[in-house]
Amino acid sequence: MGRRRKVEVTGKSLEEGKVWLKAEIEFASAFSYRQPDASAQFAIGSPIPSPATIKLTLVDTAIRWNGSVETGRQVFDWLKTCKVQCVPPEKVVRFRVFLKRLKPREGQLLESTGIRDYFLLDDAITIFVQIPADKVEVVKQLLLKVRKLGTSDSLCWCRGVTEIEESELPHEFFARKLEELSENALQQGIAQGMLVARLSDLTNRSEFDGFNPFGGNSRRANLEKTSYLLPLQMERYGETWALLRRVPMPR
Repeated sequence: MGRRRKVEVTGKSLEEGKVWLKAEIEFASAFSYRQPDASAQFAIGSPIPSPATIKLTLVDTAIRWNGSVETGRQVFDWLKTCKVQCVPPEKVVRFRVFLKRLKPREGQLLESTGIRDYFLLDDAITIFVQIPADKVEVVKQLLLKVRKLGTSDSLCWCRGVTEIEESELPHEFFARKLEELSENALQQGIAQGMLVARLSDLTNRSEFDGFNPFGGNSRRANLEKTSYLLPLQMERYGETWALLRRVPMPR
């Protein structure tokens, strides 16, 4: 019994000394997040950024505002295993576009074409991050300094950041991994027309140099890529567009 009690106390202590922050992120225009491993020529998109995107944005912000790669490395090391959740606004519009772009390659600009999903929001995305208590002020300042969330076309700013209690979290609007859902909940969600998307997250094995654009090694990223059921239901749609509405996750 002594051993069992020790395990329970240890498990509880993992949550002690941690704080949830709530940040409202407003986008300046449409944005596009390509799902992991999706083709660059036909990029199926996600209406919310993945946990990895949010964490790497904070790391990038730390580097840019401090002018120090080492500062970003330090933030990466304690942030990579933190819990992150993203709640979409009540309505989201998805539209599909054909793009013709110029990409630099070997000193030249080469023409590239492709199809991408873009999204428009009727309000802010709400991000929830659980972090160590001694990092609260650091993360608050980083969130307030965010100017883009991942991709270069995802221009945004933070309306504000507040500390909240665990009991205030809107769990009913959190994306859930398919493997964590009961068979009944999964079938119910699919029957209701809820979206499924592939999202990525950092892991304990993820290394900073796996994301370094200046000589890094992508094999050291060690990302977790998983399919999620999103709290968004397809309400109306056409050949190249869809109106999505936020709904509670099935139980």
